[in-house]
Amino acid sequence: MLQIRRNYTAARQVYRRGVNADCTDAASVFHGLAKLEISQGNVDIARKVLLRGLDKVEDYARFMDTSRHERAVFLVHTLGMLELNSNRAVEAAKVFKTGLEKYERCSQLILGAALCEVKLGSIDKARQLFQQAVRADKRHAQAWQAWGVLESRAGNYTTAKTLFEAGIKSRPRHGALWHAYGVMEGRLGNIENARMLFHKGVQLSPKHVPLYQGWANIELRDDNLQKAKSLIGEALTLDKKEGSSWLVAAQIEKKIGNDGLVGLILRRGIECSPTEASLYRELGEHLVGKGRIGEAREILEKGLEVNPLHAPLYHSLAELEARVFNIEGLAKLNKRASEIFNTNALVPASSSGQAWESNLRMRRQQQQVPGGVTALAEKVGYTHEEDQQHFSDATDLEEEEVVKDLFQDE
Repeated sequence: MLQIRRNYTAARQVYRRGVNADCTDAASVFHGLAKLEISQGNVDIARKVLLRGLDKVEDYARFMDTSRHERAVFLVHTLGMLELNSNRAVEAAKVFKTGLEKYERCSQLILGAALCEVKLGSIDKARQLFQQAVRADKRHAQAWQAWGVLESRAGNYTTAKTLFEAGIKSRPRHGALWHAYGVMEGRLGNIENARMLFHKGVQLSPKHVPLYQGWANIELRDDNLQKAKSLIGEALTLDKKEGSSWLVAAQIEKKIGNDGLVGLILRRGIECSPTEASLYRELGEHLVGKGRIGEAREILEKGLEVNPLHAPLYHSLAELEARVFNIEGLAKLNKRASEIFNTNALVPASSSGQAWESNLRMRRQQQQVPGGVTALAEKVGYTHEEDQQHFSDATDLEEEEVVKDLFQDE
C-alpha cells in the first residue's frame, strides 16, 4: 500500500487521477480529496469538491451497487460538518436534512442535524434528534455524549446521568463518555464519584488524555497536589502536544506556590502545542499580573493570529487595553471581533469561515495526512459492513471536536 506522510501534493495527485478516471466509486475518491483539502485549510475548495462529488454520485446512482451508493453518506456528513465549523449552521442544517431524506437511519447525519439545532438554539428539536440518533445506532458514543452534555448544561442531571451510563454500557471503552460523566459529577461537587469515573475510564481507555486531565483537576480541587502532578505527568507522557495538559500543569504549580514555574510551563506548552489558544490567554494574563503589559499584549495578539475564533482571547485583550486606557486599541479590537463573531446564529459573521481556514492552516504544520485519507486513496471496494465501521471511525474525531466546541465552558 502506498504510504503518504505529509506529501500532500502526491496525495492530491492520486485523488485527482481517481476523479479524472470517472470511476463508479466516486464517493470515496471525492471524499478523500475533500478531507485532504480541509486538512490544508482549503475550505472553499473542499466545499466545491464535496458538492461536485454529490452531483457525480447522483449521476451514477443507477449503476452503483448498494454499498457504494450508500458510501455517499461520507460526502454529506463531511459537507455538513464543514458548514457547521464555518459558522454556517443554517446551511449545515440544510445539508443534513437533504442527506436524511436519502439516508434516514444514518445516526451520524442525525447527530449532525442535532448539533446544528444546538448551535441555532433550538434545544427541544435537538433533543428529539439526539433521541433519533441513539435509536438508529445505540453504539453511537458521540450521540450519547452530546445529548448527556446538553441535559447537564440544562440542569437535568438525572437525565444526563442516565444518558452517560447508557452510552458507557454500549461503548465502555469510549473515553469521552467517561470524561463527560466525570466532569459533570465534579461540577456537582460529587468528588468521590468523579474520581471513581475517571479511574474507571483510565482503566478502560488508558490512552484518552482528557481523562487524566479531568482527574488531575479533581485532585487539584481537593488539594491532592502530588496526585494531580502525577496524573498530569502521565497525560503529558502520552501526548505532550495536548495543550490542555500544560494548562493544568501550570494551575497545579500556581496552587503549590511555584509562581516562577508557571510562566515557564506555559511557554513550554506553547512550544509543544502552538495552536492551543488557551495557552496564549493564560500566559498573557500571567504576564499582566506581573505588570508586563507590552509582552502580554504581544502574546495575546499571537494567540488571535493562531486561532481567531477563540473568544476568550478577545476578552483578555480587551481587559488589558481597558486597563491602560487604550481607547483606540479597544475600538480596533471590537471591530475585529465583530467581523468574526455574530450574535445572530442565522447570519454567519463575515470572516468566520476565513477564521476557521486560518486555524486549520496553523495546525497543518503539526499534522500528517488525516486518518482515513491515505486509506481512501488506495482502498476501494471493501464490503458494506467494513464501510459502515470505517464511516463510524472516520467521523468519531470530528464529531467529538464539534461537541466540545458547542458545549465549551463560558
